[in-house]
Amino acid sequence: MGSGDSSRSCETSSQDLGYSYFPAENLIEYKWPPDETGEYYMLQEQVSEYLGVTSFKRKYPDLERRDLSHKEKLYLRELNVITETQCTLGLTALRSDEVIDLMIKEYPAKHAEYSVILQEKERQRITDHYKEYSQMQQQNTQKVEASKVPEYIKKAAKKAAEFNSNLNRERMEERRAYFDLQTHIIQVPQGKYKILPTERTKVSPYPVALIPGQFQEYYKRYSPDELRYLPLNTALYEPPLDPELPALDSDGDSDDAEEGRGDEKRKTKGNSPKVIPNAICGICLKGKESNKKGKAEALIHCSQCDNSGHPSCLDMTPELVAMIKTYPWQCMECKTCIICGQPHHEEEMMFCDVCDRGYHTFCVGLDAIPSGRWICDCCQKDPPVPRRGGRRGKNSKEG
Repeated sequence: MGSGDSSRSCETSSQDLGYSYFPAENLIEYKWPPDETGEYYMLQEQVSEYLGVTSFKRKYPDLERRDLSHKEKLYLRELNVITETQCTLGLTALRSDEVIDLMIKEYPAKHAEYSVILQEKERQRITDHYKEYSQMQQQNTQKVEASKVPEYIKKAAKKAAEFNSNLNRERMEERRAYFDLQTHIIQVPQGKYKILPTERTKVSPYPVALIPGQFQEYYKRYSPDELRYLPLNTALYEPPLDPELPALDSDGDSDDAEEGRGDEKRKTKGNSPKVIPNAICGICLKGKESNKKGKAEALIHCSQCDNSGHPSCLDMTPELVAMIKTYPWQCMECKTCIICGQPHHEEEMMFCDVCDRGYHTFCVGLDAIPSGRWICDCCQKDPPVPRRGGRRGKNSKEG
């Protein structure tokens, strides 16, 4: 079976919230904590809707993200950034500078639209601030006596002289160097640093490479193990999940792979389903008391994250639900290949029609995703009772 559509994932999408278009003015940047130590963030759910990316976490796994605390959700609720319903969901925060860089590189049209909104907000802020300042000036209008003008001038000149004196002292004693804007020369304190001969500091003819492959005198040496990851088009190793752990070769020995699948199957025999109290379906936003059809239905939970869903909302049959409860099931956002253990190459990931485990096509020796029903080796050796329904494809509701 081919790769499933991310609508099966429990991430809140535009379809879940009922929006067909997410305007740029609704993309909110906020500061948390709201004090001097705070940093600026954006909600991953809003960013994914604005950019039109459903599986945002799978497509950009390297972005720094964190889960929102209850206090942070209440703060955003007071600002009308999220609704009461969203306060009960698992929301994710992204660093706003990384989101802006992503939009500049991959979504320039969206970034231009968002920049226009930011400029309008800034103009409105300046206008409001000016009006407030004008009102304060009118209320606190004070007349300066003509006899005190010379005294004020002397105080201003004295303050300017003190500032210049402190600046010059700081330049000479505290600063390593400073750039003179008038002469465009970097001024360095004399006698404080050793001055090297000119021939020692002369720039070579090849300081940097201007085109790929050009010779340069400054370069980094890579070890044989490091070169297995480079260049990207001929890499021998997948990127490791943990930088401290060695990476796995995706083209490993087939016998070892068979043993790994057998061990994995034996480990999952005694698996106990995950229990999350008060869980909510990520598609219909309802609990176990009622699904999208108004009937009571137990939720299934991802073993890696807090995502949950009704089997009917995820288009799962009772046979498939019974099967995924026998091993640590993963949702679409957390799905990894059973053989190599990597979540990458989403476009090459396919799922077994019987157990819903994920496999890379190149890890099982296939050139492309099969067009029909596909069953993994684990299920072929120990086939369960056949179930109705066709293969869940890339564009199906299954995630």
